[in-house]
Amino acid sequence: MPININPRSFFEVPSIYSVEGQAEYTTPGTYSWTAPPGVTSVSVVAIGGGGGGVANPVPASAGGDSYFINTSTVRGGGGSWGTSGFVTSGTFTGDGGGLGGGVAASQSPAGGGAGGYSGNGGQGMSFSGGSSGAGSGGGGSGGGQLFTGGIYYGAGGGGVGIYGQGASGSAITSSGSSGGNSGSNGTNGGPAILGNVGNGGLFGGGGAGYNTSGGGGGGLGWKNNIAVTPGESYTVVVGAGGTGSIGGTIGNGANGGGGAVRIIWGAGRSYPNNAPNV
Repeated sequence: MPININPRSFFEVPSIYSVEGQAEYTTPGTYSWTAPPGVTSVSVVAIGGGGGGVANPVPASAGGDSYFINTSTVRGGGGSWGTSGFVTSGTFTGDGGGLGGGVAASQSPAGGGAGGYSGNGGQGMSFSGGSSGAGSGGGGSGGGQLFTGGIYYGAGGGGVGIYGQGASGSAITSSGSSGGNSGSNGTNGGPAILGNVGNGGLFGGGGAGYNTSGGGGGGLGWKNNIAVTPGESYTVVVGAGGTGSIGGTIGNGANGGGGAVRIIWGAGRSYPNNAPNV
């Protein structure tokens, strides 16, 4: 009796090797990711937590680093806590990315924007007014401010999304107390309102302060073609947003936005532009 053989079966690649997938980590902490069967290469984006804003005379805390495997593979650095005179903030490691936005030399109560996929986050609006810095390369913009009753209230910096490069956050004008506009479909920073300052947007926006410096934005780093072994586990760390000053003479400073890590795999999936949410 003849045996029917499908010649294609000798040449077809098993479907397991063409599988697409992703893993998202958006809550600060330390995790373990295990490479699925057939997955030997991944692409990763990491966004550091934004720094906390200052309320005199109490210091704030910096945002935490986010990374995959270790800080030398791919990393988004945490934003600095509110200190004047840093034009850029959180750094990054990887094939590409952007620095978080800082605080102008003249100081700013507003938070800086998170770094983008191919450019930096914007600076917070300075005491002297004008506009906040726009994000570039998909980064978030710096926040605005409100001046009333002799007090400067800062707005939080804009965050950045994890699904690849999108539009950059636009600047906040001198007439606005809005939070920084997000880049790449993140979330906006919290606004500056009477008696309150704004938290940083997700992911990585810097928190705002009173009458002094806001926190810097977290950096964003991405890297493609990271070799992994199916069945082996790898470390994932998501940095927390920095804590704003607690117990200042006017009120508490605002917190920075938390960080995030996203891992993707599959044919053609890569950062910065081929990483849809599928």
